[in-house]
Amino acid sequence: MSDQPWTIDAIAHAIPAADTRQTFLREVNLTPLPDLPDVLARWQRFVENWRDEVAPRLDDVLQYAQTHGGQLPPEYADDGGTEDFLNELRANTQKRQNSAA
Repeated sequence: MSDQPWTIDAIAHAIPAADTRQTFLREVNLTPLPDLPDVLARWQRFVENWRDEVAPRLDDVLQYAQTHGGQLPPEYADDGGTEDFLNELRANTQKRQNSAA
């Protein structure tokens, strides 16, 4: 995101998965006003973490695959690394969703 302040709309658009975005919108809509700043701060941290830590890593893997005939990086090779990679992504996504909720 640019230097603009975060808004509910900006947070929603930055959430990478539709089901997670719906969870965010539902939580924002059901949270009592006095508690809303804390909820929004948690979700802001979630999208900042995704943007700063997870997305670049995924971009690196995609770029590698594009330049290596669709192959994943060696650390995710056919020795089970692909499944390990996917499991790690799932675990990280779940952890971030739990911390945002």
